[in-house]
Amino acid sequence: MTFDSTLGGSAANSYASVADADAYSLQRWWGATWAALAQASKEIALMSATQAMETITWNGTRCDPSKDNSDLPQALSWPRFGVECDGLAATCAAIPQSILNATYELAYQLSQDPGVLQPGPGGGTVPGTFRSEETIGDLTVKYEAFPAGVESETCTSCSDPEVITRFPWLKGWLKCWASWGSTNGSGLMYKVRS
Repeated sequence: MTFDSTLGGSAANSYASVADADAYSLQRWWGATWAALAQASKEIALMSATQAMETITWNGTRCDPSKDNSDLPQALSWPRFGVECDGLAATCAAIPQSILNATYELAYQLSQDPGVLQPGPGGGTVPGTFRSEETIGDLTVKYEAFPAGVESETCTSCSDPEVITRFPWLKGWLKCWASWGSTNGSGLMYKVRS
């Protein structure tokens, strides 16, 4: 796959360029570690960070058509319009700096632990959360409501994407640009009794 950070591009796969990530890293304690990475590793980290952020429910509307081909939609969720956050209005001319900063921070984290967002044993759930049912093709597996020694608890963020569950600090960067998980207790979470 070819790295493409074209703003609003029809084949874009990164919100940010390597050059911009490099410039940002100069202001961070992890800058030397980032600088030591090969160009290809930086590209993979930025593409992976963008792919993870694409799982977030964003406010506003995706810009359309793409800037490089009026017959095709833009490939990524950003840039957008029709949303304002902290007094800044999103436009099709740029991606908000806080979104870009979150992308750089996440790309660094993924460069250091590439498997952190990969599904683990047991269906890809994170510790402390469980699925009640999974369907793969024609196969559906239903799990028991509560295993021995576990009690139910309502959930305030069960529908957050895994990237937010694994990196909750992203919410601070993304603020009102995004919509967060259910807060009505409709999710399912288990708590082990101590």
